Amino acid sequence: ARLPSLSGQLHVIDRETVDLSNLQRYALTIQEDVGQTKSALAQRWLNGTKLKVEPHNCSWAEYVDRRQDWRFERVAVALDTAADRIAVQAALPRWIVNSWTQEQDLGVSRHGFVDDRACLACLYLPSEKTRNEHEVFADQLRLPEAAIEIRTLLQTGQPVDVGFVQRVADKFEVPFEALAEFVGQPVRAFYQRALCGGLMMRLTNGSARSTATVPMAFQSALAGLMLAAELVKSAAGVPEPAETAARVNLLRPLAKHIKDPRAKDLTVRCLCTDKDYLDAYRLKYPQRQSQGN
Repeated sequence: ARLPSLSGQLHVIDRETVDLSNLQRYALTIQEDVGQTKSALAQRWLNGTKLKVEPHNCSWAEYVDRRQDWRFERVAVALDTAADRIAVQAALPRWIVNSWTQEQDLGVSRHGFVDDRACLACLYLPSEKTRNEHEVFADQLRLPEAAIEIRTLLQTGQPVDVGFVQRVADKFEVPFEALAEFVGQPVRAFYQRALCGGLMMRLTNGSARSTATVPMAFQSALAGLMLAAELVKSAAGVPEPAETAARVNLLRPLAKHIKDPRAKDLTVRCLCTDKDYLDAYRLKYPQRQSQGN
């Protein structure tokens, strides 16, 4: 928004609304933004610029399903899960820039698909068996029998109803009224505020303990700035570094070099080693491939 000569079109895709817990790290949001759709807020923040912003209040999968043209020149990714990132790569954009925050670092990574560097899926392939997110939510909410129900709620974005909240209240032996505000909210928001936010711990006098990783406020903002900078650089034709990623360690002084080379996954499990995916990518973007890029 502060680059007056910047022009172009942005499709902003996010089906979630701003939750109270987001304000800690969403640098541009204020209290009145709680409940607003994130994609619409992005459009508002860029009003008055030369950028044409089209908000899409849906998931990436829904956006791809509705779109008639499956060619994506550039996709900037800031998603919560490895599965969601792999799904973006599976749609075969021409170029992807990805940002992340972790307990000790943050960074960005840049991805083609038919070169020697790691694609986005390479960085997030599971190395061992882990529990799915819906299973973690079900256990933490003390509703292990509702794991499939919670998976559906996470996938569809449907809100939790009175019955669901009542069951959680019964399991934790707390009054329904203490959790009634979560009726009609997504299950992720319910989980984050009731458990990660510490509400349930207070209601149960400390017996309902949970562990949450919460990025520092500047951490998410810096990752977002790096993501935006990479997107603008790509659109302007600035040559990319040879290294796949740039990583900032939060526990050490800023290093002179923050480059993080990443090679393709060597287990031959990734999309970028699959002949069908490679052929589909080359079919979608024949011109640039003929130029050797």
